[in-house]
Amino acid sequence: MTTGLGMPTAPAPTLSPRRKTRQLMVRDVGVGSDYPISVQSMCTTKTHDINSTLQQIAELTAAGCDIVRVACPRQEDADALPAIAKKSQIPVIADIHFQPKYIFAAIDAGCAAVRVNPGNIKEFDGRVAEVAKAAGDAGIPIRIGVNAGSLDKRFLEKYGKATPEALVESALWEASLFEEHGFSDIKISVKHNDPVVMVAAYEQLAAACDYPLHLGVTEAGPAFQGTIKSAVAFGALLSKGIGDTIRVSLSLRRSRKSRSAPRSWNR
Repeated sequence: MTTGLGMPTAPAPTLSPRRKTRQLMVRDVGVGSDYPISVQSMCTTKTHDINSTLQQIAELTAAGCDIVRVACPRQEDADALPAIAKKSQIPVIADIHFQPKYIFAAIDAGCAAVRVNPGNIKEFDGRVAEVAKAAGDAGIPIRIGVNAGSLDKRFLEKYGKATPEALVESALWEASLFEEHGFSDIKISVKHNDPVVMVAAYEQLAAACDYPLHLGVTEAGPAFQGTIKSAVAFGALLSKGIGDTIRVSLSLRRSRKSRSAPRSWNR
């Protein structure tokens, strides 16, 4: 087959079937292999600035975002969550930093899900039972988000650096603690700013569990560089059927960020 210029067209890429996963709901957005891959973005506002945060959520919604995440590093941010969760047009995930008490505040606020990074929350392992019960009672999922830049010191000491194996072991260890307490509505992400390391980590994770996987390249950088990094990583993984929700970390206007994630994989 040729184009009007007499040039042959490239064959359509061969995509592997989606990896089979367990299913979960982020409010009204299904996540897992039975649902379309969803696009997520993160607000760059101060969460306690409720009006600015809601305005940015509205822009992201208009740009096609399915889920939005807001940071919760301080009490004033936690105090703003009820209003944001109530007024947002799309499900709100609270990204918890430093203090376990913000997890419970986010759940009580009506957030659709909570993201926890075991590497930056004080004594997180000892609070898993409480978190599992609170999330289970509220019927919301937890994303275990392991980042290379804040990897649990136990795994840094074991592996020497944030290797794919270190990221995967950290994530699965935390998931096992939740499972011990009867909680299984779990998503996992293992992020690294090197797309080669990230792809290797997700491939290992996909082979080791059936949790839905959230894809993201942390600290992806300026627009052009970040788009290339994300395209390399996402393309490699999605072509193998790996990935159930994606988020691109770019230092640019948020609506552009959401539009940089096309829907071509949901065919």
